[in-house]
Amino acid sequence: MLASIRWRHVVPFVVVTWVVMAGVTALVPADMHPVIALAALIQSVCLAMVAILVSRQRTRLMQRVARVMQRLGEGDSDVQLLPERYQDAQPYVDTFNTMIESFRDRLRHAEWQCDELAAVLEHIADGVVLVNEEGRVELLNRAAARMFDIPIASAVGKSFAWLVRDHTLIEHERSCREQGMESLHGVEIGREDVVLRASIVPLRHQEGTRCLVVLQDMTRLRHLQTVRRDFISNVSHELRTPLASLKALVETLRDGALDDPAATRRFLDRIEAEVDTMTQIVEELLELARTESGRAPLRLVPTTLTDIVLPPIERLRPQAERADLEITVQLPDNLPPVLADVEHARQVVSNLVHNAIKFTPPGGRITVWAQLRDAEVLLAVQDTGVGISAEDLPRIFERFYKADRARSGGGTGLGLAIARHIVQAHGGRIWAESTEGSGSTFFFTLLTAESLSRSTTPS
Repeated sequence: MLASIRWRHVVPFVVVTWVVMAGVTALVPADMHPVIALAALIQSVCLAMVAILVSRQRTRLMQRVARVMQRLGEGDSDVQLLPERYQDAQPYVDTFNTMIESFRDRLRHAEWQCDELAAVLEHIADGVVLVNEEGRVELLNRAAARMFDIPIASAVGKSFAWLVRDHTLIEHERSCREQGMESLHGVEIGREDVVLRASIVPLRHQEGTRCLVVLQDMTRLRHLQTVRRDFISNVSHELRTPLASLKALVETLRDGALDDPAATRRFLDRIEAEVDTMTQIVEELLELARTESGRAPLRLVPTTLTDIVLPPIERLRPQAERADLEITVQLPDNLPPVLADVEHARQVVSNLVHNAIKFTPPGGRITVWAQLRDAEVLLAVQDTGVGISAEDLPRIFERFYKADRARSGGGTGLGLAIARHIVQAHGGRIWAESTEGSGSTFFFTLLTAESLSRSTTPS
């Protein structure tokens, strides 16, 4: 091949040389013809050598360019042409190296963009699934894998239908690929408590239409909507009862009960009790709002556990005795002081004990005990009441949540929510353990004063 390239450059020069010499020979004497022929031959050889050298130089340059292009194709982006020995070829080498540098910059920029896109896909809360023309999963991010509870490696290459297992979403994705129309749809995947909103966008190219499926987890929003409905239902229920009672009492007084002093006093006592009930509801709502917003700062001081536990117990003991319940307090003498806001900590104990009184049948027992665990004091309120169902147990500390069994017991369902916020503001934890029909135990922790002094002492 190299010989053919060289002779392709040599032959034109030789032909031109012999044509010129033939014309000159016709114009000179015959004895000069050998000299002219020899000169033509020498000139042809010189021209051929020059042409071969030029052709060989260009051939080597093209071979070097081919090798560089091959290495670029193999992924070696740092390769470039070395300087050329012949100065007339150097501009071409410089231009080619400039092109390689531009290509390298574009490739580096594309890699940066890919890394940024991968980081975004990896950390966004929305699930992203890329479905190819055949309806198979080509890519999905960590959020999408978490939503469907499946490893990423197991999902790639599988059909979209296998991944989502929801016929409505499958039909919308298929319609998007076939018709190229964007779709927005809400679905419930797997369990009833997982709600997703799917946005499906077509991506058209020469080979067909892919689909980009963006999934938003709406479970939290659905939960908040449920909490709002529960709040409206509970507060409406609790306010409607005293208001109806007040209206009936006022109408009874107006209809003639005012003429009976004994009945009037009895009705006024009941009116006062109903007003106290509504006042308690309002105060609990305001207390919860202050606690959640941080407008009720805590004054944390070292306090003995007896100063926190005994006052609310003694205040609620008459109520427990009227309900034929026994309250027992078991506080070890060697418990260290805790770091607490006394009034708020007493409110936690009061809410938990009052809750136990409300849901423990007559003849039952309520035990308040404590123990030291590392740098915390664990306090427990244990009862022999009706217990809490497995369905209600995860939600009992939610704002405004009230189980159906608690509706007859009064209250707004805010007491446990207030207790949770107070304990968390102290840096502690609160939780419950219960078996329906076998009683409940509510636990919360407070940091010891010694743990704070150790953490603030310079080492």
